[in-house]
This record gives sequence, structure tokens and C-alpha cells, in this order.
Amino acid sequence: MRWHSLRSFRDASIPKLAHLQRADAAGLVVPPTVWAPADRLPAEQPPLGTLPWIVRSASPHEDQQGSSQAGRFHSEVVADAGALADAVQRVATSLGSAGGAVFVQPFLASERAGVVFSDGFYFERAESDHDNTALTAGAERGEVTRSHLDRAGAWSDWLHELHRAFPDLPHLDAEFARDGEDYTLLQVRAAAFPIRRNELLSLANHREILGDPPSPWLVDALAQAGTEATRYFSEVDPRVEPWREPYAIAVAERAWLNFSFFFRLMDHWGLPRSFVTEGVGGEGEGPQGSSLRLGRMLRSAPALLRLQWQNRRTMRAIERNLAAWRAEVDAAEDIDALFDATVSGLALALRTNFAINGALSGIARVRRWLRIPGQAEVVTERMRRDYEELRGQPEGLDRWLGRYGHRGPLESDPMQPRFRELRAELARDLASGPTRAAPPAPRRHRWTAPFFAIDRKREWFRDELMRHWERLRERILQIADDPDTVFFRGRRAAWEQARTQVVPSTARRDAIEADAPRPAVAHDRFEGIALHDHLARGRARKARALDELLRSETPLDADTILVVPALEPAWGILFGRVVGVVAELGGELSHAAILLREAGTPAILNCPGLYAAVEEGEELVLDGARGVVMRPDPRAAPKTLPAS
Repeated sequence: MRWHSLRSFRDASIPKLAHLQRADAAGLVVPPTVWAPADRLPAEQPPLGTLPWIVRSASPHEDQQGSSQAGRFHSEVVADAGALADAVQRVATSLGSAGGAVFVQPFLASERAGVVFSDGFYFERAESDHDNTALTAGAERGEVTRSHLDRAGAWSDWLHELHRAFPDLPHLDAEFARDGEDYTLLQVRAAAFPIRRNELLSLANHREILGDPPSPWLVDALAQAGTEATRYFSEVDPRVEPWREPYAIAVAERAWLNFSFFFRLMDHWGLPRSFVTEGVGGEGEGPQGSSLRLGRMLRSAPALLRLQWQNRRTMRAIERNLAAWRAEVDAAEDIDALFDATVSGLALALRTNFAINGALSGIARVRRWLRIPGQAEVVTERMRRDYEELRGQPEGLDRWLGRYGHRGPLESDPMQPRFRELRAELARDLASGPTRAAPPAPRRHRWTAPFFAIDRKREWFRDELMRHWERLRERILQIADDPDTVFFRGRRAAWEQARTQVVPSTARRDAIEADAPRPAVAHDRFEGIALHDHLARGRARKARALDELLRSETPLDADTILVVPALEPAWGILFGRVVGVVAELGGELSHAAILLREAGTPAILNCPGLYAAVEEGEELVLDGARGVVMRPDPRAAPKTLPAS
């Protein structure tokens, strides 16, 4: 009878030791380990070197898929070699008649140790100084982190390698020790419960087109439609289906874009995470998010090709799908049916935008790489130019409304009025002052037109969708006895409270739910995405919504820089009247960004924290060449954002 090396263990019916042997064979660092059958315990000392040691149980009933049997069996730290035999016997006795094995390891003295539960992307980790004895016993909570894997870093790399070693265990429960960035695996087993996710959520794009906060009607409908919409990707890659990831998550009376899902999808296919943030705005996770993973991308090539084919089929079916949805709206006989139609319409919009934006993201990179000049002439750009031409001849407003009246501020929310309903406000705005001198129109070349076809397709789809969305609003107003009650769904007080909250643009779900304080932001300059290399100087005019600005008694000045939390296409009617635009959110491919380029208006988007930090009327400088907004007044005091 003797102690055996870990590499010699071959009994898969005893998971605790079998898992350690697999991890060791896969190249993960595990402590030096020796073992012996519980019914044939050796009398000799284990060849492990310096004390202390830890003696552990390995029962056939431990660490199974259904249960870890945590706490049922015995382990013991041995600091005196003379006490080893008795400790080994006590551990063996705890195994009972089922038998199993006893194993011995050095008791590691590490900087940190902890426990992690992970599904390969999301993880929950509890960590404390030195060993993890108190954590596993429940005597300490430790430092708890809930997050998802980054693209780089020792922790993410180690956890990724751990999952590669155990592809048959989709949810892992592991104990580890750490010195610096070197990790040692102490134990690993199947987690007996789902991993609690702490998704990275963003208001990017949603705050632009839905407002902040949108109506509870829209929040609920989008959360429901989003679960269906992500199936768009599992239809071309079945490996995505088990994730059960939603597109949008309802928190704090807002529908947040689930960045974690899209980052996970990019990682899965080997594509840059920056594809997501460049398209819709929001905050990414550092330069590592811009890299390709060539091996994964090549393995995912069949799924990516199927996705392109699905995108083409989806775009070809737009008119047919819109007609079918309009018929569903017209056939609805009560509010419940109209809510279901809203869910259907949002699912249609999401799937179609997935198809269009998937193509647009690629072609935009080609345009930048080839330095192709020009812009797309889209329907919202014509809307903007036609509105500017009404100054001095407001009698043409009704013709303009006949063509564009179905559009409006925050038009994706059926609770919000259309331009057709804001005629008086628009007439007053047209009479309030001249348009600034328009910059030269972007030069268009016939040979470049095919490179901008997808931009025109996207804006045409949105315009057609809003025609149908106006019909949805009309039907709700026709059927509802009290539209406010319908749109607020019994949550008017919660919605009003949410309006007063200052929430981050991008944050972890736990932080949003906990109403965590926002950190201080830089007070003299903000970096963002510049749409031109122009320089502009002016006075800040803050507004949260376009209709708020239209109803204001104070007209826009000739040196106004418009400062907003987010932009939507409807803001375009004012781009010709300001010297610059700054937004906390926004991506270079957003609808409003296209209009700003067409208008030639200096603009910088995606400047987190700017709206709350800037004071009404203060001087701002927009430097498009460097992509920064500066507050040149040296007396400007640092400003900490209020708690969200």
C-alpha cells in the first residue's frame, strides 16, 4: 500500500479526483497531489515536502452533476507529520460504506484565494486574502464580483482555459488560489445552480430613439420582443440558442441594450467587440475589444455565411413583413391585442435592423479603408433640408407635414406625438429666426453610390416603419378610454421618479439596480466620436427632448451649441440653426449621425457624463480633429455627478 500520483488516477466514478486529473492533463496548475483508496490507506508519509498538508475526501457521491454534497464529508489541515495517520483515518471514516479515496495536498499559502461559479462567459467570484477556508465554510462573504469575461487578462484567460478542459460541464464551480496573476486550481465540479448574470447594460441607441425614460408600454413590449429577436442569430448558429440571452432588459423603468449578449456573440464568432460600440455608441472595454480572433472566426465561417444569406432574405421581405404587421394592427380589437401587435412590430424592427446594420457595419469599414468620398442622400436628410427651406415661407408647412408628418420626436414610442400633432410648435419655430449659413452640400459621385445604398435602405425602412407606427398610435388613441392609463400601465409614479434619476449610459445591472452613485467625471474636456474635423465654439443650450425645445419661449441663438443626452432623427430639423452638437450617447452609424454629416454641422457624440457636467449657457469648444469637447473657462469647477 502506497500513495499514488494524481496522473495515475483513472476512476471517473469519483469526480473530485477525476476532475483534478483532467485539469492537470489539460495543463492547468493544480497543487501536487497524492491519493490512496479509502480501504487501503498507506502507512508511509506522502512525498509532498514541507508541511502543512490538507487531507481531503473523494467520495463517489461528491461533486456529481446533481449535487456537490458540500459539507457532508471531512477534510483536515495537518501541521504535524505525526498527526497525519489519524487525520487520514478520520477523513476515510467520513466516506462511509460508499468508499472512495483520500488525497493529500500541500496547504497553499497564497496571496488570495476564492470560489468562482461560471458558465463560460458570466461568472460570480468570491475572493479573500490568503486561503479560502472561511469562504467555503460560509464564515466570510469575501470580495464578491459578478461580471463577464473580458477579451484579455490573466483571470479571463485562466477561466477560459478551465472551461476548455471541461466542455461537458457548462456551469462550473471551482476553488482557486492566486499569487499575482498565477492561478492554481484547488477543486472543480459541476455547479448545482444557474450562474447569476450581471450583464453590462447600455442606453446607447435606446436613449436616442426611445427617450429617457420611455413609456412603460414600450419598455414592457421591447423586453418581450427582445427575447424573440435574439433568435435571429441562433437560427444561423444553433450554438447560441442555449445562452437564452435577451436583447433588452427592463431595469429602472428603462429598456437597456444587453451589451453582454452582443460581446458574447462577437467573442463566439471571433469578431471585434468594437463592432457593437462603433455602431450604436456606448462604452466599450478597452483596446482589446478591437481585435479579431482569427481561429474562432474561421471556425465560425459557415455560420457567418448563413447570417449574410439570412440578412439578404430579411431585407428582401421588408415590404411584405410591414404589410402583414399593418394588417395585425388594423385587426386588433382591444388594447391587449394592440400591445401584442407592438411586440410583433418591435420584433420585426429588431430583426430587420440586425440584417441592415450587419451589412452596414461591414460596408462602412470598406468605405473608410478605401477612403471613399461622399454621403448617402437619405429621406431624413431631405426632411431636414425641406424644413430649413420653409423659413420665410411658413405657408408651406402643411405640405411638409403631408410628407413628413408621420415622423416626430422620440417617434419609436407610441406614447409620443408625431410632427402632425405639433403643427403649432413647428410654425412658431419657423417664425423664430433665420437658419445659419448652410455649409456646402456633400459632394456625391455617381461611382460611389453603390457604397451608400445600404444607408438609403436603412433610412427608407425606418421611414416606412414610422408610417405604420403612426397608425399604431392612432389605433391606441381610438380604442383607449384613457390613453395615459394605457401607456403608463399602472406605473405612472415609478415613471415620474425615473425621470428624476441620473442613470449612467453604460453600467452593470447590479449597479443600476442598487442605484449606485456615479463617479466623478473630468470637468474640462470630454472625448467622443467626431463626425467632422471642424472646429466650433459657442454657448451650451441643454435640452432632453426636441418637443421641449420647440415649446420653449427662448429661441436658439446664432452661437448655440446643442447639448443633449442623445440624438434621434427628428432633431435634424434644428441642425441648420446651431453651430455644433454634442451628445452623451451615439455611434457613427446612428440615424442622427448620418444627418449631422449631411448637414455639415460640427458634432461630437458618445461623451459620457457631459450632459450633467455642462452648465446652461457656458462656453464650449468642439475640436473635431481630436474628437474632444473642451470647457475653456479655467474657473470651471470640478463637478461630481449626483447619485443615480
